[in-house]
Amino acid sequence: PENRILRSIAAIAMWVSKMARPMYFGVLVLLRLADAQENFCTREYLSHFEGFPMRLDSSVYWFGPNDQSEKATGSASRFYDPNKPTMLYFHGWTGQGNGWTSKCKRLTTRCHSDVCPDGGGQLLVNDWLDEGWNVGFFYWDQFADEECARDAEQKLWFDRGGDGLAWKSYNPATGQTQFNSYAKSDEMTVSDICVNQVKRAMGSYKGSQVRFVGHSLGAQLAVRCASILHVEDHPAAPSRLALLEPYFSKHSHMFFGCHGGVTTDEGMGDFAARLTVQMVEHLWSSKKVVTETYKSSLLTEKSAEESPYSELKSLVENGMGGVEKTLVGTLASGMKAEDLERASTLVKYEPEWCGGVGANEYGDVEHVACRHSAVVPMYLMSYGRAPPPQTPLPAEKAAPGSALGSCMTPSAACTDDQLRQWVQRQLDMAPTRQMWDQSFGQNTFANIDDAYILDPSIKQGFQLGLRSANSLVQETPAEYIQTKQSFSMLTFLRTPHLWLPVVAAVFLIVTIAVVWSHYPLRPGDDSDDESLSPKSSRRTRGTSRTSPSRNSKESQSPATFKDPELGQAGYDPLLASMASIPTSSNPGSFNSQGSRVVLTMPMQPRPLPMQHMHMPNSVVSLQSLYRTPK
Repeated sequence: PENRILRSIAAIAMWVSKMARPMYFGVLVLLRLADAQENFCTREYLSHFEGFPMRLDSSVYWFGPNDQSEKATGSASRFYDPNKPTMLYFHGWTGQGNGWTSKCKRLTTRCHSDVCPDGGGQLLVNDWLDEGWNVGFFYWDQFADEECARDAEQKLWFDRGGDGLAWKSYNPATGQTQFNSYAKSDEMTVSDICVNQVKRAMGSYKGSQVRFVGHSLGAQLAVRCASILHVEDHPAAPSRLALLEPYFSKHSHMFFGCHGGVTTDEGMGDFAARLTVQMVEHLWSSKKVVTETYKSSLLTEKSAEESPYSELKSLVENGMGGVEKTLVGTLASGMKAEDLERASTLVKYEPEWCGGVGANEYGDVEHVACRHSAVVPMYLMSYGRAPPPQTPLPAEKAAPGSALGSCMTPSAACTDDQLRQWVQRQLDMAPTRQMWDQSFGQNTFANIDDAYILDPSIKQGFQLGLRSANSLVQETPAEYIQTKQSFSMLTFLRTPHLWLPVVAAVFLIVTIAVVWSHYPLRPGDDSDDESLSPKSSRRTRGTSRTSPSRNSKESQSPATFKDPELGQAGYDPLLASMASIPTSSNPGSFNSQGSRVVLTMPMQPRPLPMQHMHMPNSVVSLQSLYRTPK
């Protein structure tokens, strides 16, 4: 029996081995297919960029419809008009996994599948282009392609080794990747490169406004680049900064590729955060540059002591290799991040739809990566739509163009002046922090159903004694010009919570009109003809509604019009007896014992004889005023 059991076990083992072999090769094929989908190294894709990824290509690119692009030259082109408003986007760290350079991957205006649902492909800036904006991306991805995000962050502020900035190149033909050194005396940091490239791309700029949008590490780059441009008083210096999930590597986490555990010695400490806050505050006080901050992941809500490292460390210790390639870490942690929030508006997105993006054996860790990146499409696609409403809707009155009236929740669609009002409210209520937290639309990628809760609300602000801060957001901005308010018909159509009430109101009006036409009011008891048919009554009543009321004597019957002098002369009985005589307002008809008689020829009034005119004491026979024409 023991041999029989052993033979059975051996047979089962052989069967499992036989079945596992094709399954193993099938898994390899799937992995290769998945890797091929992440490979952007095609001739068509690389033709959009000059020299990338074999040569360094750190410059500004302008984008047009359908994700078309061209490298900036400083002159007007297909996708750049120096007289139009301009938005420049600054990406973050690109060292996830083996890095984006070896995949020939670059962020463009078409959303990638690892961020947007339904396989990606959504165009992110169509509304900007439709409203007449220039849209540009500054690429520093070959510098940002570091295994550790901390090393990429340091390049924004200084050259740590003093031997030039390292950048990565990749040869798609040979598959070879290597680091190179970039050293120029006037470009010691990536921020210096950024400033020179923006000046080169927008040297002759004459447009109305410039907005910098930075994500993750790119938020630091956007702030420092803007600060230098303002110091030089360059026309491309922005009037507005949008910081999306700003990242500061106060601690070096292995989840950002920084091996060796958590350290504070090798990180930036609070240096980057402190300088970023100082620059934001200085830009506000000296240039009134408004800053808006958006967060979309739990990583930005954690302090260093409560970082995801301590929560996810057990996963790594249990042997789940590869988790450290996932984009997680402590973002904007510490007191300095709170200072940044108090110098700007703060909106918290809740992208619950990220639960279905990139699900794999890493579980929620992958979802955290999606949440960190989800803020980019959510912000860019909010332009062209009216800002989301607050819940509950504020009962306080707001003037046209005010922050409370036209920008209940900060978004890309708000004007600079409206955001300045919210920032001033934040400064006036210090040390209290105002924040918008998403309460509706968390499970949908489209932002048309979004709504937010303001804390503290306007009502709570009054209760807290913040009357002056509240009053500010209810007033029309000094710079507001109604004719220049960027609210077009396209914006109206893209915002259902605006046009749905209008459609409902139109439907209600049409319904009331239809009901009124089929069910008119019944004639009153004072009608002079109770024998009229319903159809005739409807026609008569309709005539009385549409005809303007006149107070002249000619439009009134003898029964309703009484001259005071005639009354004094004792002619009231006569006037009452003549009530059935037809008048000019109802010619050719009169009442006779409840029957209706239509004359063959209408009766017309006869002019008053000259001898009866201007004789107040004379009495004119009413019957003599009418005659039947021959």
